[in-house]
Amino acid sequence: MKRTPKKLNQIILITLATSTAFMLSACGKNSSEAPKQNPSSPAPAKTAAPAPTPAPAAKKESADQDKNFTAKLNAYTAGYNKLIGTFGLPETRQKYFAQNISSKSATDNIFITVGWIHLALNELKRGRTISSKQLEELDQSADQLINTLDKLTTQLNAIEIYYKSKAYKDDNLAKGKAQDPEIRANFDASIAAMEKFNSVLTREQKKRNIQVLAKLKEEGNLLGYGTKLALQQGDELLSLFANEADIKNPEKYQQADQLIVQLEKTLAEQREQYAAAKAKNERPDSWHESAASYLTSMVGSYRDMKQSKKPKDFNEMVSNYNKAVENANRITH
Repeated sequence: MKRTPKKLNQIILITLATSTAFMLSACGKNSSEAPKQNPSSPAPAKTAAPAPTPAPAAKKESADQDKNFTAKLNAYTAGYNKLIGTFGLPETRQKYFAQNISSKSATDNIFITVGWIHLALNELKRGRTISSKQLEELDQSADQLINTLDKLTTQLNAIEIYYKSKAYKDDNLAKGKAQDPEIRANFDASIAAMEKFNSVLTREQKKRNIQVLAKLKEEGNLLGYGTKLALQQGDELLSLFANEADIKNPEKYQQADQLIVQLEKTLAEQREQYAAAKAKNERPDSWHESAASYLTSMVGSYRDMKQSKKPKDFNEMVSNYNKAVENANRITH
């Protein structure tokens, strides 16, 4: 039932907070962590002396570490979004399984696709090359995911030629049927690795959210703050419904209704900030408006689901949320 929501690419909030680009850690769809303390030790209390100013080299090292953290999390988020997106891993798996190779014969027309998994894999590998000691657990999950995807794509690239050239008509589909169980197993292993990676990625992003929202507010970027907060609240809404049983659970709707009140309040305030910026001729980025529009549609899909109790309406919620993320990721100012 559930279609995995895309994650917000951290670039949007680093771009919005341009004056602190090297102070802020990356943030994703759910990022949050409190600001780090000044690494220098304070003077003894009895002297009331100010803490020493960090040396320029220490400042540069800290800035470089934060820049690497941001770049790594951006690459991993982009890779994950590609992996769950159009022609990604879930869709490619569904299409392969639908062929039901074990029941086919050499007289059938069989078509498989390798999808765009390799595009996601390239982004994940790029993220893995970036050094960040803060993300070692995420790197471990990425290694598992990359290894399973490498194995799967190698198999798919080879077997695609077999089916495209119709070589299966020469061997009575023997090769295809022999490899089918292993390919299915590798699809499932890749899905499991993806879900594990997603859980760690989400946790790392959540660590950053408080800091980012606080910085946006501190800098007076209330439009960016509203857009980011609304996306976070939208994600919290989706997270309430993990399966079809949740869609039929009245208690879930009691919780969701409370989140809807918060989300609609945030969206109303975000629209006010956007209108105020336009009135001042500040030319706000129209992608803020587009993102908010899709989140408003997500609220509408929620009310449809509350009435119908059908998974298709939840899928519409996810679709609208993902479009909001895609539009938010286009924001440049």
